[in-house]
Parts: sequence; C-alpha cells; structure tokens
Amino acid sequence: MTNPANIALIGLGSMGYGMARCCLKAGLTTYGFDVVPAQMEKFQAEGGASGALGDVAPSLDVVVVVVLNAAQTEEVMFGDQGVVPMMKKGAVLMACATVPPEFAKAMEARCADVGVHYLDAPISGGSLKAASGHLSIMAAGAPEAMAAARPVLDATSETVFELGDKAGAGSAMKAVNQLLAGVHLAAMAEAITALKMDVLPMDEGLF
Repeated sequence: MTNPANIALIGLGSMGYGMARCCLKAGLTTYGFDVVPAQMEKFQAEGGASGALGDVAPSLDVVVVVVLNAAQTEEVMFGDQGVVPMMKKGAVLMACATVPPEFAKAMEARCADVGVHYLDAPISGGSLKAASGHLSIMAAGAPEAMAAARPVLDATSETVFELGDKAGAGSAMKAVNQLLAGVHLAAMAEAITALKMDVLPMDEGLF
C-alpha cells in the first residue's frame, strides 16, 4: 500500500488543519474531522472530501490523529466511536500528539490486535511549518507502518527522523526535544533578566 487513496485527518486545530491542507495539495483524497463543525465545513469548502467518519472509515488507508494529548488520542482511537475498530486490515494509524512512550507502545499493540498498523509520529515545527509542509516528524513503527504512511509524511514534513521499527522511540525523542526547548527558553529568560539587572553589560537599545 504505497499510494493510499483515502486519508482522514482527525483534529483540525492549528497544526492539523495545515497538515490536512498539505495532504490536499499533494493530491491525496483527504477527509478532515474535528469537534468544531465549522472547521470541518471550512476544510470541505477548500476541497476536503465529505462524509461521516463512520461511513468512510472502512475505506481509509491512513488515519492521522492530531489532538492534544494521550487521553484524546486514545478516545479517538478506541473510544465509544473509536476509529481503529472500523479500519480495514493493513491500514495505518499515524498518531502525532506528544504522549508517553509507554502509551505509544500500548496503542501499537492494541492496533496490531485488529490488524491495523500504528506509527508513533509526534510532530515539531509549529503552525507555520504545518501549513507549509515543513514539519519535523519523529517517526517510529514497523516498516509496513512507515511505508503505508509515507505519502502523508512526504506531504506534511521537511524532515522525517526514522527512529526504529517499534513505537515508543518517536515519543521518547519528542520528550527530549521538549526538554531541550524548555532549557533554552529558561536560559534565554535568565539571560534577559541578567541584562536588564545590569549584571551583564547591555547594549542600549537592544531591549
């Protein structure tokens, strides 16, 4: 399954909407779903495919989940209206939220139980890069999962870090990425404070 015809992106927020539009630009038939109906209507007006998730799920080749956290990801996947049990065997679920590595491993196992591939694929880059298709994606999963998701990875990212053939490594790398980003922000705040307190020489007009 190297050329999936049907893509669904669940979560049309600041990141997901940009990713969905990039899939459209790449020529992929793309459905967009969100808890906010206006977002779905807007996406369909821009060329997104229309249809209820329950109706189209059995025909989907790739489902991309771009929600806030692990709890929301699990709800989308296996909740009362979870998409995974409706997906066909051999399809792939690409999970993009920042989640604990153990959660990603557990979701991979649950997907495998019903014959669905799981790609642990947290994203980095912000809404501007999501809109332009220049995200960094930290992907981990079986070769079959990676291959199945490749058209979406190509459409939405500038760099795909392939981090192994088991889920968890992608989420672990995202945690490291978040830690480093936090350290740099904290260091910058300390530096600005030091400059403003005249602890360090300050060039007038810089701040």
